[in-house]
Amino acid sequence: METLILASLITAFIAGIAALFAPCCITVLLPSYLGSIFREKQKVLWMTFVFFLGLLAIFLPLGLGAAGFGKLLSNYHDPIFIIGGIIMALLGASILLGWHFSMPFSVHPKLKIMNTSSVFMLGIFSGFATMCCAPVLAGVIALSVLPNSIFWGGIYSVVYVLGMVTPLFLIAYLLDKNDFTQKLMESNKSFSYSIGGRKIRLSIADLASGAVFLLMGAFILYLAQTNQLAMGGGEFQTKINIYLNQLVQTITGWLK
Repeated sequence: METLILASLITAFIAGIAALFAPCCITVLLPSYLGSIFREKQKVLWMTFVFFLGLLAIFLPLGLGAAGFGKLLSNYHDPIFIIGGIIMALLGASILLGWHFSMPFSVHPKLKIMNTSSVFMLGIFSGFATMCCAPVLAGVIALSVLPNSIFWGGIYSVVYVLGMVTPLFLIAYLLDKNDFTQKLMESNKSFSYSIGGRKIRLSIADLASGAVFLLMGAFILYLAQTNQLAMGGGEFQTKINIYLNQLVQTITGWLK
């Protein structure tokens, strides 16, 4: 089960990166935009963190809600995992086959960035906007449903948002390097291949997220087939809780 948790964390992080580079999401340009307003690198880094909190305000409740729903169905643990594995495999296959579908709405906030609260609101609006990348979002929600744990459902949501903002923090830190953002955008190159005579063109981010979802779904189904889903992850979660408690104590001492 520890391997399943680690694989889920990696999947959520890669899904976040894929959502950041989705065509409907232009937040990859956020640090450069903030830099033109606030000038100082430290200020831009802080505002990027505030933006992260705005995104988290959208996706954390989604993850916790999905995890709560999964916990209600805990009596059907194995069937839920099998269904979840099939859904993730199908989502991965749909991405790799170029079958994109989007939420039936779009968000175009007209906010004037002036202070911390406006950046936080921009994060909230951007959270809604990135929902257009429906297969990726559906995969992360499926991850949150599976573990029968509200704790891990929340953690997967946090890691998903971290995947979205880690490139933003990197851009903000290297803001004085004018061509870094352009190079990062160019790194998300497109690949073309044919399946059954149908030409498919995908970016690296889509290719990675599709492959990871497909592999994750196959891994879950393998665990179900070999009767390894019942293995407890309590010891691993206890270790995580201890580390988190130590981290909170360290931060509290530093703040004092």
